[in-house]
Amino acid sequence: MKILRIGICALLVFAVAAHGGVEDWARAVIETGAGLLFLVWALWIFFNPKEQPVFSPLLPPLAALSLIVLGQWFFHRTASSHSTRIELLLLLADLIVLFLAVQAFRTLRDWRGFVWFGMGFGFLVSIFGILQHLTFNGKLYWFREMRYGGIPFGPYANRNHFAGFVELVLPLSLAPLILGRVRRERWPAVGLFAVVPIGALFLSASRGGIVSFGVELAVLALAVILQRTKGKQLLAGAAVLLLALLMVSWLGVGQILQRFSS
Repeated sequence: MKILRIGICALLVFAVAAHGGVEDWARAVIETGAGLLFLVWALWIFFNPKEQPVFSPLLPPLAALSLIVLGQWFFHRTASSHSTRIELLLLLADLIVLFLAVQAFRTLRDWRGFVWFGMGFGFLVSIFGILQHLTFNGKLYWFREMRYGGIPFGPYANRNHFAGFVELVLPLSLAPLILGRVRRERWPAVGLFAVVPIGALFLSASRGGIVSFGVELAVLALAVILQRTKGKQLLAGAAVLLLALLMVSWLGVGQILQRFSS
């Protein structure tokens, strides 16, 4: 199902590039893309009857949430039926993409490829965010006017959304590096994929994002204690954090301090 894996990755790239998929046209593309990918999978299953669907334990909670939202909308137990319907459609699209990801990424090799994709994509988006931060002219992508205002970072009109994106992709590089799951010859590449997003996260000056990053580090520290990680891996993780902080101090730390003091 290589075509399905490519389609899922392409849909994720579009969702981030289209300002996080917050506008109606972007949501329509995401929902339509999810439907088309589901159709591709259904046809593949139809012509390959020996293949069986795989179910993840992550699916039932999201499906239950979708049913709750559906019930609120159907029985008019919501402040805005229109807004609830729009969010329900997006939630169903997310559920479809998660289901398809479980079907498309089955082997360890598949998931390794997805992890490298996530690390590389997070690195590129972070680089773009840093460049836009340093050369910001009041427009998204340097050409699109922000009609409704906002404090953007990277492709997102809201810097908190960018911070949320980094929180999702950062563990793909930071956790394996600290827990000793990365080959020594790959340390520089994986370390770079961790340093730049951390630096971009701090430059975004998202208080919630930085606090969440602190919580991630606490959870990771607990995992290190439980697994009794070797000193070399701990030094690698400490070096990544130090380099990220040095990058932030070099690019400008004043805005971050001002943000936390306000």
